[in-house]
Amino acid sequence: MSGIDLDLYSTSQTFLRCSYGAPLVALIIRGMPSIGQSCCNHWDCPRCGITRAREEYRRVVWGAEVLADDHQLYFWTLTCRGRELSLEDAEKNYYAWTNRLLTNARTVANRKGLYWAYVQVTERQHKTRIHPHSHIITTFLPHDAVKTADSAGRSAYVSKWFSDANRSAGLGEQHRISVVASAAGVSRYVAKYLFKDTMRDEWPKKWKRIRYSQNWPKPPKSGIDLAITLTTPAEWHRAEVLPVTWVIDDVNDYDIARHRLANIALREDAVVF
Repeated sequence: MSGIDLDLYSTSQTFLRCSYGAPLVALIIRGMPSIGQSCCNHWDCPRCGITRAREEYRRVVWGAEVLADDHQLYFWTLTCRGRELSLEDAEKNYYAWTNRLLTNARTVANRKGLYWAYVQVTERQHKTRIHPHSHIITTFLPHDAVKTADSAGRSAYVSKWFSDANRSAGLGEQHRISVVASAAGVSRYVAKYLFKDTMRDEWPKKWKRIRYSQNWPKPPKSGIDLAITLTTPAEWHRAEVLPVTWVIDDVNDYDIARHRLANIALREDAVVF
């Protein structure tokens, strides 16, 4: 399996403050102690939105590469219905429509004894309108799919079942199935939308920008030996009595911690914004 280049998305935004006031956390990762602000997991947070996207990127790419070892992967594109569909209606119902299609596909896969897994990333259609549409990587190909080529000469599949299932679910006529030639390439293509639109697009509350099937593979844990959320005096004391020097990257975090801890050090290249 190829390595995942997360440095591609490492930016100075890591040192911004969390818009939702996420608490500091003391971590020991592979024996290295550090203190920093935790992640609030909100997409609209300038700091934590990037952190969340990096973690989701890692899972998308990891899972696709693991599945590709034993399964052929397929790439779906889903869209909303035509111009008569209002943005309000689309945002209110798109989750239910896509869930209906995915449930239908899962049922068919289970009946036929096929392995079922998917990841779905949703973005806005900025070229024509701002209605949601989705890219899906999945192990499922409809039983009646016939390989053909689209108007641009690209390989694709035509499936009456898939076309009918899209319409029945409430989705648009425009959809596409293609075979995944490179799990690494297509997973990175899909995952990049998590970064490209994180700081630009606004979504309704509790909107699911990314969804996984239960059996989409998860990457190995990041080697965290200890994690202490620093919100109470008892938690600060627990960190202080450990026989380590806590290293801090951010000047703001250092100013907060130095009133609580003696065993801290500010990294020389620390950045403050």
